[in-house]
Amino acid sequence: MRRPMRRGLMALIPLFGLLAGDVLAVELPDRAAVLATIKLVDLAGGEFVMGTDARPGEQQGFPPHTVMIAPFALGTTLVTFDQYDAFARATGRALAQDEGWGRSDRPVINVNRREMLAFIQWLNRGSHRQFRLPSEAEFEYAARAGTTTPYFWGDATISDYANTASNTGRDVYAYTSPVGSFLPNAWGLFDMVGNVWEMTQDCRHADFVGAPSNGGAWMGEPCDSYIVRGGWYRSVTRGVQVTSRSAASASFRSTGLGFRIAASPGQTH
Repeated sequence: MRRPMRRGLMALIPLFGLLAGDVLAVELPDRAAVLATIKLVDLAGGEFVMGTDARPGEQQGFPPHTVMIAPFALGTTLVTFDQYDAFARATGRALAQDEGWGRSDRPVINVNRREMLAFIQWLNRGSHRQFRLPSEAEFEYAARAGTTTPYFWGDATISDYANTASNTGRDVYAYTSPVGSFLPNAWGLFDMVGNVWEMTQDCRHADFVGAPSNGGAWMGEPCDSYIVRGGWYRSVTRGVQVTSRSAASASFRSTGLGFRIAASPGQTH
């Protein structure tokens, strides 16, 4: 198997042939069909401690601080090629490259933040919901799913929960994996760590000093890059901890960068 065109995560700004399980792509005909495939979980919100102690060189969010999250909804999976391809065809855009790894229910890759936001805006024009990217605080809250350990499943890495560099156990994927290939966290969310980094609303800040305590997006001027969360298929242990973070510019594309959508809770499409 050839090595990917990395465009890759080493270029992220540091802060600190089909494989098994694939299925043939389903060509979703229109926006309504895409909306029908989007599954969200309503999260009640609440108070949690975000971040960890400073560990130089480990790209972890610090210092720990208390955040109050308002109720919101989050996609159970990353946005897939099937979903994004329908948007691209409908708007006359080029299809995102899949590197020969397969499309279908794999997370869409090689799309930048501007293209992610365009997809979300396209969905919003056909929905009663107002979709958006999650804030960084919302993402960590959802990834933790009520836990306080370095990984949402406990204190040690377990290959059944994330597509990482381990390639052991359930992790049989050298690169990206179809969404939902690994066990979800306690709130029914898949791939909250591993597989691909996930874009958030927030501008890049080197640490959490001065971060909002209400769970909203932390913006800033100028905003030359944005926080990404969750690690990717080349991450090792620290890269898939729930506090791991990095950043990417609005124009950056990568084989290891994707996104999932958030919304207000309790709404219908």
